[in-house]
Amino acid sequence: MRLVVLSAILAVLAAGQDTGTVEGVVVNKATGAGIANASVRFMAPRSDHYETITDENGVFQITLVKPGDYSALVEKSGYFSVDTELFPPFPGGRPKYHVIGGGESLRLRLELNPPAVLKGRVIGPDGKPMRSSLDLGKGRTVNTDAEGSFTFENLSPGPYTLLARPKTTEPTTAHEGTRTEVVPTYYPSAVDPAQAQRIVVGAGAELTGYEIRLQSVPVYRVRGVVLSPDGKPAVKAVVELQPHIPGGNPGIFLGGTSSRQVFSIRTGEIGLPETEDPFVTRDDGVFEFPTVPAGDWTLRAEGDPAGSEGVSSVGSAMFSLGHGDPDDLKIQLAAPFHLSGSAVLTDGSPPPKGVMLAISLYSETGRSGSGGITEPSGTLRLDVMPGAHEIRADVMFGNYYVDSILLGSTDVTAQRVELAPASPPVKIILKPASTIRGTIEDAEGGTVVLFPQSITGIAYSASSGAGKTFALDGIPPGDYYAIALDRFDPRTMADAIRLRSLIPLATSVKVQQSSASPVQLKVHHLAD
Repeated sequence: MRLVVLSAILAVLAAGQDTGTVEGVVVNKATGAGIANASVRFMAPRSDHYETITDENGVFQITLVKPGDYSALVEKSGYFSVDTELFPPFPGGRPKYHVIGGGESLRLRLELNPPAVLKGRVIGPDGKPMRSSLDLGKGRTVNTDAEGSFTFENLSPGPYTLLARPKTTEPTTAHEGTRTEVVPTYYPSAVDPAQAQRIVVGAGAELTGYEIRLQSVPVYRVRGVVLSPDGKPAVKAVVELQPHIPGGNPGIFLGGTSSRQVFSIRTGEIGLPETEDPFVTRDDGVFEFPTVPAGDWTLRAEGDPAGSEGVSSVGSAMFSLGHGDPDDLKIQLAAPFHLSGSAVLTDGSPPPKGVMLAISLYSETGRSGSGGITEPSGTLRLDVMPGAHEIRADVMFGNYYVDSILLGSTDVTAQRVELAPASPPVKIILKPASTIRGTIEDAEGGTVVLFPQSITGIAYSASSGAGKTFALDGIPPGDYYAIALDRFDPRTMADAIRLRSLIPLATSVKVQQSSASPVQLKVHHLAD
């Protein structure tokens, strides 16, 4: 009996020597205070996971953790997870933490964003309060009270565009039959979405005093018909009317690896709410929007799903308003088709196991499709609508970069190309990427941001955690700026204007093909 007990004790001790401990604290990102009863999950892909709850001071400890790379997921009712918000499509792209075992401890400081509040009021053209509905995009809507006041609660940090829609309007007729009406208006008082002012909401912020003065402008009636793929009127097609901003495609957050986070540099507006409620076509396929301001607009229509796969046909049309009511617009629906392709290295061989790409398609009306490498052989399949698209591809996992994109034998990198069912396969050419390693002087941690000197395209960031070293892999050759910051949030700071303002503080870095570049940086503290 004693021998059995002794064997059990020795087994436990041996297991402890082959494992590690993860401990730390979960804090409110805005105040730094510990958060009690937060759920902490420590996870490895398709392998072990561990879970615990923080104590009254936000402290947690997980013992007997097997060596390996893990991601951490922190949740607490009333708070927002920082990493999940940054990379919702790629939960595996959250920062990785390495447990080395041997009884060693890994100490972490994990953050949650407290909710924010946005308050304001809406007034009419005469300066009096006006009942309206407010839209922040992504389903966030509230109504004003009798005094025109509104409140958005439980907001996650990030940039928003605020739109006010009047509840009731009384059209008036001016000379020569021109109609004017109080129309949906962006903050602070813009009918044109290109003039909308973005509102940046910080973690736990309480923003007040945001007033929108609704505008009264000439309006027009927009009428047309939606045709099914066989040319017949499309019944119950959903038609949406959206403002068209050339070059205003939203920046897409792409994901990350264990050593870097990848994101697009925004050059246009993001997150614009729709200005009109969708219209469902009648039996004759006709749609009508009775009061639309002058400007450039995009109509997008989606037909009823058809077939066993439930695939919808889609169509779009662009037009301008300012000289009469258009009555004969047509939207031709088309069914998506499968576009095949592959990712290969320059010698034609498939990429190594674990390499993952994200592919996006863009048309004149915005993002028009997406996909990814789905097979170990590097093959891919995209569902594409017929028309002109730009194909974009970025490496999410693996130390490679996209050198070029071919359609058949034609290089279509950064070009818009006509795609149809008869189009040849897409081929994405990959090359070995470079790594940037460095140190951050006189600081216990920071975030390193690397962005092209052209201030366009893809940028990267990496956290040094609680140490003074950092590493960025998957970097294509080129000329970059590197800067270490005390904090960096791609959702609010990854725009061309903000990055350009950092250039005087940044260090120039030239990245060569398949190289390892050393960089030494100092942390710069950003003003609140």
